[in-house]
Amino acid sequence: MASFPSFASTGTLKLEPDSTKHSTVSLLTRKSPSISYPKSQTSTPSESLNFQESLSLITDGSKIETSCYVPLLQECIERTSFSGAQNFHSHIIKTGTHQDVFVMTFLVNVYAKCGSMENAQKVFNKLPRRNVVAWTTLMTGYVHNDQSDVAISVFQEMLEFGSFPTNYTLGIALNACSAINSVELGKQIHGYSIKYHIDHDTSVGNSLCSLYSKCANLDSAIKAFLKIGEKNVVSWTAVICACGDNSKALKGLRFFTEMLADNVEPNEFTLTSVLSMCCTMLSLSFGVQVHCLSIKLGYEPNLRIRNSIMYLYLRCGRFGEALRLFNGMEDMSLVTMNSIIAGYGEMMELAKDDLSAYCNGTEALNVFSKLNNSGFKPDIYSFSSILTVCSKMFALEQGEQVHAQTLKTGHLSDMIVGTALVNMYNKCGSIERASKAFREMSARTLISWTSMIAAFAQNGQTQQALQLFEDMRLMGVRPNQVTFVGVLSACAHSGMVNEALGYFETMQKDFKIKPVMDHYSCLIDMFVRLGLLNEAFVMIKKMDFPPNESIWSLLLAGCKRDGKTELGFYVAEKLLELKPKNTETCLLLLNMYKSADRWEDVSKVQELMKEKRLKKLMDWSWISIHDKVYSFKPDERQAYGAEMYDYLDQLLDKAKSLVGYQSLESFELLEVEEEEGKTLPSNVQHSEKLAVAFGLLNMPNAAPIRIIKNISMCRGCHNFMKAISSLNAREIIVRDSKRLHKFVNGQCSCGDYGGLL
Repeated sequence: MASFPSFASTGTLKLEPDSTKHSTVSLLTRKSPSISYPKSQTSTPSESLNFQESLSLITDGSKIETSCYVPLLQECIERTSFSGAQNFHSHIIKTGTHQDVFVMTFLVNVYAKCGSMENAQKVFNKLPRRNVVAWTTLMTGYVHNDQSDVAISVFQEMLEFGSFPTNYTLGIALNACSAINSVELGKQIHGYSIKYHIDHDTSVGNSLCSLYSKCANLDSAIKAFLKIGEKNVVSWTAVICACGDNSKALKGLRFFTEMLADNVEPNEFTLTSVLSMCCTMLSLSFGVQVHCLSIKLGYEPNLRIRNSIMYLYLRCGRFGEALRLFNGMEDMSLVTMNSIIAGYGEMMELAKDDLSAYCNGTEALNVFSKLNNSGFKPDIYSFSSILTVCSKMFALEQGEQVHAQTLKTGHLSDMIVGTALVNMYNKCGSIERASKAFREMSARTLISWTSMIAAFAQNGQTQQALQLFEDMRLMGVRPNQVTFVGVLSACAHSGMVNEALGYFETMQKDFKIKPVMDHYSCLIDMFVRLGLLNEAFVMIKKMDFPPNESIWSLLLAGCKRDGKTELGFYVAEKLLELKPKNTETCLLLLNMYKSADRWEDVSKVQELMKEKRLKKLMDWSWISIHDKVYSFKPDERQAYGAEMYDYLDQLLDKAKSLVGYQSLESFELLEVEEEEGKTLPSNVQHSEKLAVAFGLLNMPNAAPIRIIKNISMCRGCHNFMKAISSLNAREIIVRDSKRLHKFVNGQCSCGDYGGLL
């Protein structure tokens, strides 16, 4: 951007009226200042000549008094009547009124407000004289119509023309700089305002605050705010928004309390910004107070504020309050619908169990259906939120329907939607469709590449994951921490030790990325899979931080599998020191101590579980067929009848006929207790076996069977699924609490991670 031409050295920057009899500048709004013009002292009241009558008169060729043009042109603005403005413009020329600078400047404003900057520019070019009001009006029009770069050009032309900018003109120029992220030009204008001692002006200060905020310079934004002499609600809102936009929500809330202490009443923009920061901080108590304040100020019916309050309650887990607000809304917007869909998605994460999460997801799908039937058109946020819900629900059929809708509406080309689609197909166990969706993306972000690499890794397709990583580097996309987690995980699945260590070194040396827990976890997982426990412990010693519960649990499972009893007890002690919060980890410890008759240690673990209030594991699986959910618990024979159990017995007999399966039946099962506190007998079948038998009986032969399980699969069930996928030539996908298992032709995508269960 070019520098300013030299300014004339005047003592103050103040507009001196031209010889034109009508010339004044109004107070501008914060982001889009506008010019207003007073009525002529001799003008006829606008009520005496209405809009339609005036259009009829000019069509008939009748004369209209000059003083009547301004209220009629104002009516064009209010009606956004471009054709009306053209008619009056023609009449103005016919009557010779086009020599009146005031009327013609107002016409520039009318065309700008009607979205026709081409006509506004033409009128401006033919003005008999150009004062600062005319220049500012044209600049405002370009800013209003998202042509801020042209507004800057007009500003520079004004300076070269020798017209001095007012504080309002500078405010418009700063808003234009903000829109095009031109911080350098903004600094020049800032310097000019300091030179002529008007940086304390409200309009200039507000615009400076917004400019520096958008350019991520919060300190300068706050300084500009503090310099403002008379702070209005726009000033306070600007600095509060600046804090929120620059990840300083707490500071923004402090400015809000100062604003209230200064007896400045917030407006709807202030309140929505503050509520957004409450969402960021999950500050429910502060948000509730803001909610009460909005009611007191009469803003409760305001849709923007109701949306913000509803989303706050959703984010803070107060789902009942959010749902009451949603159901009580007479008017809804697309934002309302998007918020409640995203809120249901949040509630899926916070749900007490997977079945409750599934119910929340079903409600989200119902809202999305309501959105489609209500006349609203889903946007990228609607699609990305509902695709995320589908991925959490394991709802492939619904996800496919959403995919078709994105194609129809043209939203598939958006990177956010495309990435959400890749994740949905991956988490629903369809890596082929995930890959196809990725290839069809017109543009890809780092998140897109990373998601696809992780998808290949999770599905055991190591070579594809590593090749995609190399393709990403060739495209000039720089990997981040999460990308390398996917790469190392891919290597771990295939036991590629040298490659994994090579990528681990590349990450640190070439990309200066410091390893975090997830990177070490991938490497230790790899060593444990391969039975290289000594190498795993060597890697732990290289860590700059103590291992977490997940890493010690991996090592404990490896020790138990490989019969490393003493080493296993050492790992168990380390786990106990961390006081694990995961029930499955505690049960792993219990089983290990019980098998060694170390009853004192068994008591320690049991006391720990009581102390942490860890709930007993309830084995629960479910399957969805034609949008209906069927849930299964162990030994619920009365629920689905003898036919299914007879069929399951047949499947078990077939599985035992396979080489290697018989010996796995002796493996110890996790201790799972019923609600009554009674331990289930070992011969009772786990819930996922019941679900797969039901699916085989009730689903078409070629249809994949998708099961969700609330806890990890045991080794016996894992190998049973492998056997059934081979015997029945059926694809079986099970998502348990740890990972997704895709069984095809006797193989699992987890790379036999089930051997560690």
